Amino acid sequence: MNQLISIIIPAYNRAHIIGETLDSIIAQTYKNWECIIVDDGSSDSTRKAIEGYVVIDPRFKLLCRPVELPKGPSACRNYGVSRSLGEYIQFFDSDDIMHPDHLKFKIDAIADNDFVTCKIEGFVGDFDVDLFNEDRVKDLVKPLNAFKSFVKGDFLMCMVVPFWKKKTLELFLPMREDLHILEDRELHTRILYTEPNFKVINKTLIYYRRDLESSTNSFFSRIDFGIDSYLKAMESVLSYVDDPETRLILLKRILGFFRQALAERDFAAAGKCLDFTKKSNLWNSPSLRVKKYRILFFYQLLKIVKKGDTRFKFLFKI
Repeated sequence: MNQLISIIIPAYNRAHIIGETLDSIIAQTYKNWECIIVDDGSSDSTRKAIEGYVVIDPRFKLLCRPVELPKGPSACRNYGVSRSLGEYIQFFDSDDIMHPDHLKFKIDAIADNDFVTCKIEGFVGDFDVDLFNEDRVKDLVKPLNAFKSFVKGDFLMCMVVPFWKKKTLELFLPMREDLHILEDRELHTRILYTEPNFKVINKTLIYYRRDLESSTNSFFSRIDFGIDSYLKAMESVLSYVDDPETRLILLKRILGFFRQALAERDFAAAGKCLDFTKKSNLWNSPSLRVKKYRILFFYQLLKIVKKGDTRFKFLFKI
């Protein structure tokens, strides 16, 4: 099998780290690839760093996000796919590392499947190549209902893990460019809902950095950074979910961010979470509605007294 694989990487201010990512791509045992790097308007020397790789290896292609497209990785990925020539698409991040056999394992496994997925491991600080010879991540179990398991959080699949047949992926593009977090969850929800064929490779083939700033990390540390995108993504996800069990799980997840907003005394963000749960009809039983009124009462009380410490979080659990 010698089909062309298109690797799509959005990049923003990664001059200090992107070289290690690109080196791991050069080291791939499967050689028929193109790597399209879309710069998202970097203000450091990221483009210069990438240009050095373009000179030594023409399989690297540097593009700049067109000014008419919104800033963000989704627009960069959509643009990269539109310029790709491969029959397969592998999204990747500008600070991650590929196992040397990453592409080989995936293209050997895809056969008649729509996509292939694998295990992923995080690391902190400098990457240790000895990780290539270890496999410390628990095996993935392919669920009977991948859509439901994914939405519930039992089956994990982040942006860089799937290896796609391009003709399958394009049916679901463009990915949402108005989201700067959870764009992968929104995309994968729509895809898994259609029950695609896929295979799980129980080998760690991707290594991601845990200690660099990212949109998701910013959201978990500061609720106002991404609450609007989070709720937009959840609105899309919920449009595909009708069973009470899964909707209850999603309600609890949203209330978790509601409590985070209270702890940060961001009552506007907390209010957005509550309004969303009501608009989405997530309080869909008599017992839940009783709990909703209790939560609303104490939320209004804390807003008046301007208290939001985590010691009050027990008041808002269901």
